[in-house]
Amino acid sequence: MIALVVTLAATDAVFEADGVRASIPVGVHTLCDLLVSDPPLPEELTNAIGWFQDHLEDATREVPAADLADRVEVAGPAVSAIAAVEVGGDATFPFELSRDAAEDVFRTLVTEAATVRVHNPGLVAPLSHTVLGAACAVVGLMRFLHLDTVWLVDTTEAAP
Repeated sequence: MIALVVTLAATDAVFEADGVRASIPVGVHTLCDLLVSDPPLPEELTNAIGWFQDHLEDATREVPAADLADRVEVAGPAVSAIAAVEVGGDATFPFELSRDAAEDVFRTLVTEAATVRVHNPGLVAPLSHTVLGAACAVVGLMRFLHLDTVWLVDTTEAAP
């Protein structure tokens, strides 16, 4: 079994599979920097997801097993907020997230103004903005690799 582990930090993302590691210079904060409207405009979201996917091409070239992974885990503090929004409270990790659920959480988060988004059950205020970058990354990853599910892993290794 091949597992791909994607760790989303503030300004980069690290991809590891089959003993090979690569990083890209795009993280949750750098994605959020592209989302300047409140709520984000469709073109801002398209650009953020597209930018992440452009770098995914590099990562999959450097980590060839990424395309063959049987299991994909996405880690990082802002990732836990996606699971919290999906369940409306505290989630148990690792958390299996389907593609439909990821798209639904994404649509929910990106169509809400910050003043509304912060009141989502389970979403803690410090992550109410960075969760947008994490949602763009997760949706971009799932679309790019044609994934049906990912496993979200709650970590404190990177700053939210």
